[in-house]
Amino acid sequence: MARAKTTANGVLNRITSSYLLGREFNGTLITNLSSDNEKTRSILRNLILDEKVVLNFGDRHPNPHILALEPEPREQQLEKLDRLVFEPPQYENYGPLRLQINSINCCAYPSTKHLQTVVDPAQYHDKPYTLLLALGEPQLAFRSFNLRILEFYRNEPRYSYETDDIHGHISTRGENDLEPADDTFLETFGFAYSKDIKKRYVAVFLRYLSGLTPEHQQRWKLEQVNGEILLHPEYSRTTAGHWPTRESIFIAFLTELSTINQMCRAIGWQPLFRKEFQRHEKPRDFGFLIRPTAKEFNDFVLSLDKLLTENINKNFFEGKVPLTAEENLANGKVKVRDKGTIALLEEWIKQSFRTSDPKPIDEAIAAIKEARSLRQRPAHKLEDNSFDQKYFQRQRDLIMSTYAAVRLLRLVFERHPNASGVDVPKWLREGEIWSY
Repeated sequence: MARAKTTANGVLNRITSSYLLGREFNGTLITNLSSDNEKTRSILRNLILDEKVVLNFGDRHPNPHILALEPEPREQQLEKLDRLVFEPPQYENYGPLRLQINSINCCAYPSTKHLQTVVDPAQYHDKPYTLLLALGEPQLAFRSFNLRILEFYRNEPRYSYETDDIHGHISTRGENDLEPADDTFLETFGFAYSKDIKKRYVAVFLRYLSGLTPEHQQRWKLEQVNGEILLHPEYSRTTAGHWPTRESIFIAFLTELSTINQMCRAIGWQPLFRKEFQRHEKPRDFGFLIRPTAKEFNDFVLSLDKLLTENINKNFFEGKVPLTAEENLANGKVKVRDKGTIALLEEWIKQSFRTSDPKPIDEAIAAIKEARSLRQRPAHKLEDNSFDQKYFQRQRDLIMSTYAAVRLLRLVFERHPNASGVDVPKWLREGEIWSY
């Protein structure tokens, strides 16, 4: 391909057309602009001063070929451009990373100011988020949405919907009969919050919103929420290329169950829980509510009880505490009844674990009993599906109290000398857990 004329207009046109004609809105390597490096430097300097071009040096995000973040101030761009060495490669340290800072990693982009003069919004009338990228917004700028936008994908069996309550993704399942307009894919979504953390939202970066079909871009646009909204800290970290530091409370809950069972096996006992769940096996309704309704809350309680009370293995208590109790009837006869799993757990833990302060154990058992009571309530009567913001807080209180209960159980098992060799993940031991 012949190089564009090495003039300011020629360089600007090449950068602009490359950006708008590509599907990914990529930048142009500055080494592709001219064989005269110093002339390229001079032209780019003037275009930056005229606010027509911005440069991305690849030192703030690992991929310089997309404009992931807001451009740096002009002064910083010019300073880096002036000290740019085209040959040989130069390196600089940025915290734990050692990145190449030279022409190979430097891409040029048309500025938002220039794009506003050349982009026709009518060409993107049905793709509002693609339009934002076409107008030069950073690809990792995010938009926030009402949680109910996720209901369609979660409840539609032809979509694969997965989330650990920090990250998530949506895709279509194989051999579906969706119309082309609905055959869409969202590589990643996260969550965001109001400043007081009382309201929770879905958060998606423009890069991934742009990949939705036009029909689904418009569906999301209807649910967009504006205002001062903060991206979930862990989602922000991981999408910027950092290792996660914490897990969601729901993943922590499942990990506690699995760790307790590992300790039981190490001690030589039957596992306390009949079934363990890996993170990818997390039940669909075991996560933060999408909509604050009685039905959503009751579905969560049902999942919680299945994981906890219903999941307790009665065989664990054989030989440890009596499995039955005698009840004196009014007619003088004695009835033998089986003890429930919560009663067995309470009896065993109070018998096996001596402490000067019984309050934590009492609170743990109370939390487990509350989960069982809430599960039984909707099972025995019909309820209207009311909508009330209180369900968000009720769920948060419930998962925090029941998580505290299973954590206490793990700490009890951990005191047994034969359990000392069981590995407890560092994040779990130190409580590095997101409860929102």
